[in-house]
Amino acid sequence: MKKSILIGAILLLVAILVISFTKEKSIPDTSLLSADEISKKELLQNTKAIIYLSTTADQDIDNKGVSYGVFVQDDNSVQALPMKGLELGSIAVGKDQILLEDKNNINIISDNIKKFKMETPQYTGERTGYLSGKELFFSIYNSGFVEDGYSSDVRYGDSKGFNVDNIPYYIVASGTTENSVHILTQDFETNRFNLKEVTFAEELKINDITTVQSESTENMQVLAPILSDENYYYLILSTIINDTNETVSIYRINKETLEQETFEFIDYTNVDLTATIPYNYKNSATIHNNKLFYANGLGEIYSFNLDSTAVSKDFSLNKVSNSKVRHNEETYFKEGNLYVLRYSPDKKEHYFLESYSLEKGNLTDSIDIHGLDTIINESQNKKVYSYDLKILK
Repeated sequence: MKKSILIGAILLLVAILVISFTKEKSIPDTSLLSADEISKKELLQNTKAIIYLSTTADQDIDNKGVSYGVFVQDDNSVQALPMKGLELGSIAVGKDQILLEDKNNINIISDNIKKFKMETPQYTGERTGYLSGKELFFSIYNSGFVEDGYSSDVRYGDSKGFNVDNIPYYIVASGTTENSVHILTQDFETNRFNLKEVTFAEELKINDITTVQSESTENMQVLAPILSDENYYYLILSTIINDTNETVSIYRINKETLEQETFEFIDYTNVDLTATIPYNYKNSATIHNNKLFYANGLGEIYSFNLDSTAVSKDFSLNKVSNSKVRHNEETYFKEGNLYVLRYSPDKKEHYFLESYSLEKGNLTDSIDIHGLDTIINESQNKKVYSYDLKILK
């Protein structure tokens, strides 16, 4: 009897090990890219979109965190470049090349791949971008508290090499222009938001712009990237009244006079506020044809007319759940269109990519992504999440 129990226990253990081993190896080899394969496949020429997936920072305690740059091909299949983990990591699109980052490396990908190993590992990203006026890539990280305050580390450079510097502030929002990065920092002692500009030349420079006029940042949150046009900076900030009520406002700052105005944008009343949070703060708003567009977590797209200051709820995504549960959804604005990575349990391929016209508010295209669900669910016993979406064409 004891022998039978022992044999049964051994067989059960073997079964568990086989299942675990199978799970770790279940991503098809044909979907995974090596550095050598990138030049052979004309990868970027055949890519319509890129998705960044990664484990969270707490899963990287064993130094086995993973991330993937997932290239959605013209035939809607995927090719994935495996990397080290980086929570809130992202993608930057440059001129005929892209930047993909992980905790230890910067990868510049064009018709080949150039990898730059960084001395100090990072665990949480803030913003990655490309300054077209400088032909310069940058990546800012939420590095954490240090002995004399806070550190947001910066890597910046191009295919010739990268420099490392530091922004000594906690960053709550950021945005880019052709030549600089704007950051909104939080001062925990004064409970204030401060708007600053970061430029890159021989060295990184930080210029103070102004302090946001608000009583306190205690019940405020930032919902979108910092946007700007020729005359103004635009911030989308919310004030949480209680668990189910919140007021979202647009703060407009004159670039020349620094005069500030506040405009009521959205009022949420008796709703689950968690469900209203955008899919991705970094990609939730844009300026197009003299309007500021904003996409919330309920799939509602609002606009703010930059001349008349009129607010409108322009359209909603098709068949969107009002649940706070998320399934790696992402948004990205480009050239008058809103692109949305969506999930449906009813589809054979659970993930699909939609595009909507900002002018007409209608669905213009929808494609099923073949193989993304496998990569998300079968990642070496680690749980990966989407943190960025970029559209190439």
